[in-house]
Amino acid sequence: MSSQLFSTLMGLGVGGSGIALGGIVAYGLGKYFERISGLILACSAGVIFSLLTFELLPESVSTGGLIATGIGIIMGIILIIRLELFFHKVVIITDNPSKSMFIRSGILLAIGVAIHNLPVGFAMGIGLVNYDKIGLDIATAMLLHNFPEGFAILLPLALSGLSRISIPLTASIVALPAGLGSFLGSSLGIINPKLLAIFFGIAIGTIFMVTWHEILGQAIKRTRRIHLFPSVITGLFLGILFTHLIL
Repeated sequence: MSSQLFSTLMGLGVGGSGIALGGIVAYGLGKYFERISGLILACSAGVIFSLLTFELLPESVSTGGLIATGIGIIMGIILIIRLELFFHKVVIITDNPSKSMFIRSGILLAIGVAIHNLPVGFAMGIGLVNYDKIGLDIATAMLLHNFPEGFAILLPLALSGLSRISIPLTASIVALPAGLGSFLGSSLGIINPKLLAIFFGIAIGTIFMVTWHEILGQAIKRTRRIHLFPSVITGLFLGILFTHLIL
């Protein structure tokens, strides 16, 4: 098997598996969603904010610098603003505004994670070809990292009432950039740190905007304030534990 094919399959497998596992957990909660959906959304928002603050942001800055990361974040925010306008007007048309919101949130989060998976897959491809251990370490980190992101993506889709077929479909779509990145990385073997930081920044900006506006916004509407703050703090704490003890 060629190195390019192996790297591509590794990227697809690792990227898709993490998302699928998170989705299985999200759908597994099933019957409890209506009663605790606000608490779950608030906790998920906390986890995402923690991962952005303590993992993705420092990783991006150390890779290509603060300026490149900042440029990417601004690009990501602008991208999501434009996509939200598009989805509000065109894509999601249902007879239930709440269902439309959850579907839109899932799609936008999936876009942000997909953008992030491209440079990570690129770095993994380089590592697998040139430095086996580094490549495998990145692959492990991607698998573990995509688990909470898969949960966050599939949770609003589950809340919208979509069937479990959403799990393999979403996992496949989000995994494609990881496979593409791995193929390019293993083929080129050269990475521009500043370009990588811009990609990371775009992912940070997109994921932050969707989480702030869609996920946390709905948690505020569905949860009493006395329960909202502890739920977000719990999510932040879980994210910190996940980042420092697992990744």
